Amino acid sequence: MKRIGIFGGTFDPVHNSHVALARAAIKELDLDELFVVPTFAPPHKDGAAASEENRFNMLSVAFSGEEKIKISNYELKRGGVSYTYLTVEHFKSVYGGEIYFLVGADMLSDFKTWKYPERVLSACTLAAVKREGFSAGEENALHADFIKRYGKDFISLSFTGEGVSSTKIRVYSFLGLSLKNLVPEKVAEYITQNNVYPGNEITEYLKKELPEKRLIHTACVASTAVGKAKELGLKRSKVLTAALLHDCAKYLNPADFKGFKLPEGVPAPVVHQYLGAYVAENVLNVKDEEVLGAIRFHTSGKPNMTTLEKLIFVADMVEEGRNYEGVDKLRDLFKKDFNECFKECLKEETLHLMRRGGSIYSLTLDAYDYYINENDKTTQGEKE
Repeated sequence: MKRIGIFGGTFDPVHNSHVALARAAIKELDLDELFVVPTFAPPHKDGAAASEENRFNMLSVAFSGEEKIKISNYELKRGGVSYTYLTVEHFKSVYGGEIYFLVGADMLSDFKTWKYPERVLSACTLAAVKREGFSAGEENALHADFIKRYGKDFISLSFTGEGVSSTKIRVYSFLGLSLKNLVPEKVAEYITQNNVYPGNEITEYLKKELPEKRLIHTACVASTAVGKAKELGLKRSKVLTAALLHDCAKYLNPADFKGFKLPEGVPAPVVHQYLGAYVAENVLNVKDEEVLGAIRFHTSGKPNMTTLEKLIFVADMVEEGRNYEGVDKLRDLFKKDFNECFKECLKEETLHLMRRGGSIYSLTLDAYDYYINENDKTTQGEKE
């Protein structure tokens, strides 16, 4: 009996971790064939940035020469929302045999929200891939809950995904940064030659005004923030714009902008947040007040911040390029409890400024009082 694997996804773009997973799944599941199936419209994500043709072509380039891997246009041709039950039933009817559907283990906690989960399990066996940081305890609990709910278990693959962010890759491409070690070399060439992820006025401005090191930081902040957008109920487009522009004025001179007025008492390291909001609005024509606020207060913080303002403040501190004592703890907290992470980031920032000596911007102290001191008083009152 043939053993058929299905690897579905947006693949926007296909990256090195996708390729490694496909090879590992073939070996571990002893597959005769693995069909890589780009989605038309995934039910759990926003639409793709790249065209259907480009996503399909990038997959063809990435898996060229892989004897057991075939790129299927089934979902692209069918159109509509790409529901898993339809896909696995199609492959089961056409190929028969044993069908294995690759899925991220973190997605299985929401499997009950999938369209007709019982039909999915009737047609295939799920093969789950762990993300970095997914503990054995979490995995065991997931297995127990899954068996109890569906009377059928899933397979846990030994392969662990590296957590490569497609958003990061797209932003790297927008900003003209190297995609080396992120996507296969031929895919990187295809992206460049076909302008798969064209930039816009904002990215062109950033490429002109920021050095490569700051562009990399910007891309990592954008990836971190956009990855949290859905959970926080924020529009990805707003989050991306705010993240891209948060440091747009880092190296600009306020004197070059005649209409810009700096509030009193702003320390030099904080000036760029105010100038950045001015540049975003008056040079790049960004009129969304939520976005402008997120740029305007991303360094200092302030009392009564919006969720978007908090997100850019936090993403700036925990993006993967940051390297300071305690950052790993903040990153773990970012995954588990965003609001608690925000408060811990505010504490860390304030303590850092205290340790460095000198005056601390009044708005940062106001934020600390608002979120930390007042919260501590409330907590103490509740205990009493």
